[in-house]
This record gives sequence, C-alpha cells and structure tokens, in this order.
Amino acid sequence: MNGKWFEIIDETKEEIDATGFRQKWVLDPKGYFLIRVNLKMKSIEVGHCTINHCLIRVIKGKTPEEIMYKIIDLGYVSLTDHAAYLGKELEKAFLSLKLGFEYVQDPEFCPLTNF
Repeated sequence: MNGKWFEIIDETKEEIDATGFRQKWVLDPKGYFLIRVNLKMKSIEVGHCTINHCLIRVIKGKTPEEIMYKIIDLGYVSLTDHAAYLGKELEKAFLSLKLGFEYVQDPEFCPLTNF
C-alpha cells in the first residue's frame, strides 16, 4: 500500500478477512441521529435524539466532514462504531445531494421516517 504523505514500510504480519462480519448493534448512551437532505438549501441536516426519543438539536452542514467533526468535537457520540456508522450515512446523504437520488437512512434496518 502507498501512503499519501509518508513512505510506508510494509511489515504486514496478518491479513484479516472481514467478509460477512456484522457488528452487534448497541444504542449509544449519548443518543442517536436522524439524517435528512434539505434539497432547497442543498445541505444535510442531522437530528440528535436522546435514548428516550426526544429530538434535542439539529446540526446542519454542506459536507459529511464538517458535520461529523462538529458532532465529535461537541462530544455527541461515545461509541466508535456509532461514529463510523454516522460517517457512512452522512456520505450517503451527501452523494444523494450531488447525484440526485433520494436519501433514505437505514432502509433495510429501520422503518423510522426522517425527523
């Protein structure tokens, strides 16, 4: 593998096949997020809900990076798998804005509607 900023010395000791691995779902004690695309404003909106299902804030931005880093900076996630999931969903929402397809959060897992 090549690095972008550094010369990488390959000392690979192990290769791990993650095919088919599914993380066990655990609710983040800091809450969960509902994501929607605002076509009029060409932005992504993220509703932060408590574990008791109360919408307590909305974070808005134009890119997945600015939203994700703001959420991390403010301490709204406590589980790394939750942060990874959020990054994946924010990227899907961003691509839907750019490419013009409808964004649906977790269509195969969660029947909740956007906030």
